[in-house]
Amino acid sequence: MMLQRLEGSPPARHVLGMLLLAALWFGVCKQLWVEWSINPQYSYGWGVPLLALYLGWERWKDRPAAESRLRIPALGAMILVLAFLLLPVRLVQEANPDWRLVSLAGASLVVALTLAFLGGWGGRAWMRHFAVAAGFMLLAVPWPTPVETLVTQSLMRGLAAITVEAVNWCGVPAVRLGNLIHLNNGVIGINEACSGVRSFQGTLMAAVFLGELYRLSAVRRGWLLGGSLVVALALNLGRALLLTWLTIGRGIDAAGQWHDPAGYLVLGAAFALLWLLTLRLRSPCPVASAAPVGLAGPHALPAGWLIGLALWLPVVEGGTDAWYRAHERALPPARTWRVRWPVNEPGFRFQEVHEDVRRLLRYSFGEAATWRREGGVTWSLFWFRWAPGRAAAQLARAHSPEICLPAGGLKPLSEHGQEALQVRGLDLPFKAYLFEAGGRPLTVFYCLWEDRPPPSAGQDGLAWLSRRSRFRAVASGQRHLGQVMFEVAISGLPNVAQARQALAAFLKDAVEVSEPR
Repeated sequence: MMLQRLEGSPPARHVLGMLLLAALWFGVCKQLWVEWSINPQYSYGWGVPLLALYLGWERWKDRPAAESRLRIPALGAMILVLAFLLLPVRLVQEANPDWRLVSLAGASLVVALTLAFLGGWGGRAWMRHFAVAAGFMLLAVPWPTPVETLVTQSLMRGLAAITVEAVNWCGVPAVRLGNLIHLNNGVIGINEACSGVRSFQGTLMAAVFLGELYRLSAVRRGWLLGGSLVVALALNLGRALLLTWLTIGRGIDAAGQWHDPAGYLVLGAAFALLWLLTLRLRSPCPVASAAPVGLAGPHALPAGWLIGLALWLPVVEGGTDAWYRAHERALPPARTWRVRWPVNEPGFRFQEVHEDVRRLLRYSFGEAATWRREGGVTWSLFWFRWAPGRAAAQLARAHSPEICLPAGGLKPLSEHGQEALQVRGLDLPFKAYLFEAGGRPLTVFYCLWEDRPPPSAGQDGLAWLSRRSRFRAVASGQRHLGQVMFEVAISGLPNVAQARQALAAFLKDAVEVSEPR
């Protein structure tokens, strides 16, 4: 009955098609909202869906007349394959919400489905006309981690080096350690916000938006994209110099007060300059539409396709949830643990976790402490726990020592294999890193613990770095059900082996295990 009604009602089929696309894009935004919330570099993502809709609306005003739509069998096969691929992508996403390549794959599938719908409504002319608006959401998808890390670290170090050189030329002594600028009266940290990465990603999105809005040619859009990079980096260099001079003249507190306002000023100035550049590049003559508007309305998509897709999308979401729930029923009860702090150690004191760290990690509970033992051996310990949830896996996994510590000026020397230390019936997996800090060796042990891993998988610590382990998590129905990140830094011991022995001895009394529940 529904099929017959849709067959005889093209407007109803248009509405159903739009609702299906809205549901698909809602799923993409749902997958990306965690990254937009927790990562300041991608906070601009919240505005991208609205800008994409605006571009689509502007394109609709001068749309070309609908051509003969693409061949029905080929178009139907394309939609069938793309819709089927949604299921494996969702299965992988559920186990690996932090895997950016999968997020990119999911968004790309929805872009391809959108273009397929456009091809059915208006043929190749509509696909070409709406292509940028359809793919605009890809700019809100986080870059793959290796690419982002390379660009971020390179820009932060480069900006810090230029700032130090400029300050030294003015006769003020300054030393760079990693991304930190050490002055006589304070330390300035060049983080992602100061490096130009956040501004560049935002201005890159703005450049694509403005280029499409003003219908620039391909060559002029390329100039606009290049200009967005130059503008972002130049303004952030000015910001770094401003904060450095404020520290020199008024102290570190003054620089802290201006840090965020200067960032907002840079972002606003970058967008203003980019807009002026767009006006300079645009053609004085308006671009004519490809064909007269309104000669033929959109074709109606076959009702069978629309109903099939409408039935398939709940199967994708429901099947994904059913797969993981079926495996979770067989999991053992959660076995959690925490640290019993050595408050009687000489010089023991709790450390307040910096507000930026709390805002970035968003852990459910966390503590940090430091103390000093005989022979000048210094210990620092961080213990963070995340309750079950999608965001927890991303937050815990995104801040391992090889990513964070070099940004603080520590020189990485070597990475050592992972070894499980047995403590009170638990096999705690620790990976060791050796750094140089102030001319002394610093050994850092990093442990990532899942509350309810499958019995066959055990605690594999940093196994999430392996693609094979990511797919193994999907096959075993393992998603995030609670997590602990435990990091211990030991300074003053000559090598990793001695530091590991000291850690094993410490854990015997420091780990407190709760009963399974």
